[in-house]
Amino acid sequence: MKKFLLVFLIFVNIVFARPDKTIINEGLTESQVYNIKLYTIRALNLSLDAYTALSQRVVNHSKVKDYLNGALFFLNEASQYSPGYFIRRQIESLIKRIKLYPNENYTTDIRVLMVNIEEISGDLDNYQLINEKLQEIYENVKKGKNKDAKDLLQEVQNMISVANIDEPLDEAKNLIVTAEEHLRAGKYHKSKQAIELALTPLIAISTRENLYIALTREYLVKAKYSYEVDYSLSKSYIQSAVYSINKAYWVSSEESREQINQIRKKINELYKKYDNYSVTEKDFEDIINLIKSL
Repeated sequence: MKKFLLVFLIFVNIVFARPDKTIINEGLTESQVYNIKLYTIRALNLSLDAYTALSQRVVNHSKVKDYLNGALFFLNEASQYSPGYFIRRQIESLIKRIKLYPNENYTTDIRVLMVNIEEISGDLDNYQLINEKLQEIYENVKKGKNKDAKDLLQEVQNMISVANIDEPLDEAKNLIVTAEEHLRAGKYHKSKQAIELALTPLIAISTRENLYIALTREYLVKAKYSYEVDYSLSKSYIQSAVYSINKAYWVSSEESREQINQIRKKINELYKKYDNYSVTEKDFEDIINLIKSL
């Protein structure tokens, strides 16, 4: 079912798109990556400003607070460009509607949700589990069991997370909030420690390999599901994956560089297989699983 739906969506996109617009836009896009980097680097700079202000002999409490509030604001802005953000907000609105109108028929809404989650399935490590929950939710709403569906929707909402984006963003946000709490308590040293810990995920997203790895995975998934529909389109995605993984390698941290290099080699080998049409689904899956293990 998953493969059929994705291939169908790609086919429809190709057939009805303009000749020069054959690239499908579902999932993570380069535009989203740019915006995540932009807002995260602004959050990083403000976090560094807060750390510097806390290191002064006389700490300007108000200035540090402003820096931390600004950092949190930009992190929240960055989160909105994650592929999972819209889905979580869509589920949130659906839960609210079910609470307000418990006797309505929500089968169409669940089908829409299933399609939208399908579009970002390549970014989700636990998509199979999510899909099983969605099938259960769909059966519940067909039977009018909206309360049970609502409870399951809450579970699905908590499961929507893009590993290389949402997790470090959430980690950074939580640490900045902790820094604010210590600041209010006058514990400046602990506030500095929390900010220092937040720098790692902030740097990982804004200037290291995280976003390039996420983008590489996106291209691989699109290449996989377009392979049997449009060979040249699939190959173009692999070319983009090669470009993206090369960038990931050159900006990678020391602890992940060797793993990324192995992925880079395998993607290049996969690209060469396109010349003799010998690509298999396992070729894609092996590389995607390597990326998941990072």
